[in-house]
Amino acid sequence: MDIRQISVRYHQEHDRILVNINTSAGEEVQMWLTRRMSLGLWPLINRVVVDHFAIPADAKTDGFVNLAAMDTQTKAVLADFKRQQAVQNADFETPYRAEAAHRPLGEQPLLITEVNLTPWGSAKMQFHFKELLESASSARGFQMDLPCELVFAFIQLLGHALEQAQWQIGSSNTPAPSNEVVVDIDFAPDATRPTYLN
Repeated sequence: MDIRQISVRYHQEHDRILVNINTSAGEEVQMWLTRRMSLGLWPLINRVVVDHFAIPADAKTDGFVNLAAMDTQTKAVLADFKRQQAVQNADFETPYRAEAAHRPLGEQPLLITEVNLTPWGSAKMQFHFKELLESASSARGFQMDLPCELVFAFIQLLGHALEQAQWQIGSSNTPAPSNEVVVDIDFAPDATRPTYLN
């Protein structure tokens, strides 16, 4: 999927976040993120970014810094530098073009029930979004591979939508996601896979 634009907006009347993605081929995919899904996805995607995007794959030590033993706080600072640079270079001004010629997954947005994240080194992340509903006769889903810069732009857009939703991400009053939500991370070989229980 060659992504041209991504739009992430909170819709108060549905109390959900609508993500629109259009491609250079004139296709559009739409998906809803519920509060439960967002509460599970938000901390997870931020943790994956810190763990995998903070240090470039080709980084070399000067002999004074052990890159393999770098603590989480230092990685978070380095990831934030990358985030600031990516956000500064991203185009948030061009309006989203919704005149897609074709919606291959249907006219109705997917109601996302499962997300798989697979980081590839320090340069890309693969997202696999799935809609697995008991009421539906078949499952729908799609995959997108984003370079590091677009991952940070997506996080920026999602963070803004979460602020508009006032779902209080990170608040002690935020309930844990229920068993209806699945958020999973797959890692490249030789990576430690964290466990996320919902």
